[in-house]
Amino acid sequence: MSAVFKKVIRDYKLSTRLVPVFTLAPELELACSRVAEFVGERFMGAQEPLVKEMLTSALAGFKRVRKTGDSHIAFMQGLFEHAHLLYAKRYVARQGERYHVWSPMFEPVPVFEARYAELETGMVDERCPEHITQRSAAMQLAARALTGENFRMYFEDYDVAHCFSDSEADAG
Repeated sequence: MSAVFKKVIRDYKLSTRLVPVFTLAPELELACSRVAEFVGERFMGAQEPLVKEMLTSALAGFKRVRKTGDSHIAFMQGLFEHAHLLYAKRYVARQGERYHVWSPMFEPVPVFEARYAELETGMVDERCPEHITQRSAAMQLAARALTGENFRMYFEDYDVAHCFSDSEADAG
């Protein structure tokens, strides 16, 4: 478990809610850890840090189908449901009038933050110029976080195409 993931679990008091998930599917702990390592703690989602929103959504999916469906898949769908938010706003490091902009999916957010540690980082209300669908963003993040059989299950059988249209990530 990564240090970032441990801190997120502690800060948002998610430990007791994640234990049943990781007991049923221990490999999801690695996926969550990889997502946390990629997104970091400070990248903002719709209202809260994105990593918290992703984990909360994953837990909601798990709980929703725990007794009636495949909770393992529902957890993965929830985890990657908000991946499009990586493109919805720009994450920048400010250096006076100059901005250094994080490019989605090229490097983990914490690597960008470390490179510009002496500068102030934050969100800018401007979407990325790339045209990306919710499905594509979810698949890109899933490819970074999942391994082997889990990615196959997510990609081939239960991917987010069942949940999202091919509309652009940020229609607004």
